[in-house]
Amino acid sequence: MIEINTIPTAELNVSKVAVSLNSALEFGMQFSVVGWGKFKNAEGEDVWGTTPLVSTLLNVTGPTWDAWGSEKDDATYVGDLALAQLGLQRDPDAVIEVEETPAEPAEPAEPAEPAEPVTEEPVGE
Repeated sequence: MIEINTIPTAELNVSKVAVSLNSALEFGMQFSVVGWGKFKNAEGEDVWGTTPLVSTLLNVTGPTWDAWGSEKDDATYVGDLALAQLGLQRDPDAVIEVEETPAEPAEPAEPAEPAEPVTEEPVGE
């Protein structure tokens, strides 16, 4: 899934867009595009809405499929198409939240058992 923080507009109060693959065919792909907005709660804090404000499909076929190349990475290319379809822009000042998973301490390795000496016996005597 591609998540993009956006600048809300008067027409569409969307602060985050999520794009995920819906289906693919030989010369095209279809993506689900969902956008959420932020609102002020009773305490005046910004909170995410619980339901999407927009939910639509993005079809990448024909000219947009042909233009998909190596100039941009896939996530940027598809994200830009989704934002253009919605009339939104990326928020360059957005803070990207990354959840860090605490690393678990490695278990001590079991000591290797000494190898048995190999003795060769003559064959056919």
